[in-house]
Amino acid sequence: MVARMLLFVFAALSVFSPGVDAADSSFAAEEGFVSLFDGKSLAGWTGSLNGYAVEGGNLVCVAGGKGNLLTEKEYGDFVVKFEFKLTDGANNGLGIRCPKVVEGNLHLDGIELQILDDTAEKYKTLHPYQYHGSVYGIVAAKQGSLKPVGEWNRQEVTVQGRHVKIVVNGTTIVDADLDDATKSGTLDGQLHPGLARSKGHLAFLGHGDRVDFRHIQIKELPLTHTRDSLESVKQRLSDKSAVLVDVRETSEWNDGHVAGAISVPISSLQKGLDPAALLKLVPKDKVIYTHCFAGKRSLAAAEELKKQGYDVRPLKPGINDLLDAGFPKAK
Repeated sequence: MVARMLLFVFAALSVFSPGVDAADSSFAAEEGFVSLFDGKSLAGWTGSLNGYAVEGGNLVCVAGGKGNLLTEKEYGDFVVKFEFKLTDGANNGLGIRCPKVVEGNLHLDGIELQILDDTAEKYKTLHPYQYHGSVYGIVAAKQGSLKPVGEWNRQEVTVQGRHVKIVVNGTTIVDADLDDATKSGTLDGQLHPGLARSKGHLAFLGHGDRVDFRHIQIKELPLTHTRDSLESVKQRLSDKSAVLVDVRETSEWNDGHVAGAISVPISSLQKGLDPAALLKLVPKDKVIYTHCFAGKRSLAAAEELKKQGYDVRPLKPGINDLLDAGFPKAK
């Protein structure tokens, strides 16, 4: 009887021991998602490996640990879910579409979503764009969603095209279009070249404070038709920050097309048009709008261009819709 009681006590201690996170050790990514952290190692991550550690099944930015811990893989459009636990005054960040930079300003060269104990006394004079969940320097998040320091929070981030949505503990704190948010300039008055990136690494951006992470999972999203209005497309074509790519076949192009558009038939892309030859036709330093007759081929072409590293935004409106909206027809 005594032996049985001792076995029961030891079993209970093993389950409830604070050094073991039983829930995390059995974590399985949701359907359609892929886990980014195995609870045992930093496999799949690169960058500031000395600033992070695995403790009790959690990914930890250790006290005093700085630098950027980046996924080895790059992502464009995705949903990422994770849980995090802050310490008093802790400061970190979730970098999205980041270049592979271990030490550097990824709030500028990538895009940073603030992770911060914004209830700390030392942060009482924060700018609105510095509170937890804010797109740093770009979009101010709704405040008040964090649980008390030391408790686990759940965060979900959806990045699709120029749209970013952030939900913390069930509350939507950011739901914004990056282009709309910056049409009159950035909130912090700085240049943010990272805003132009359409893909990059996911990263945790350490600032020397302890923050625990767990249950990190991601689902990549397929391209969808852009939310950009035709008026905004016209404006970008006018200021030469974008080009229009007509992906219909040559015979359709010859029947009529928008003035200034570039012809790149979908068939040539799907056959594997040489990247150097493609670059001679389509510049990489501009936004690329693809269009066809009814929208379906513009999506397929956009996927091919995305593989080549283009910032491509497929249009659903077809050639006739563009002409009806005032896009000039080629003579």
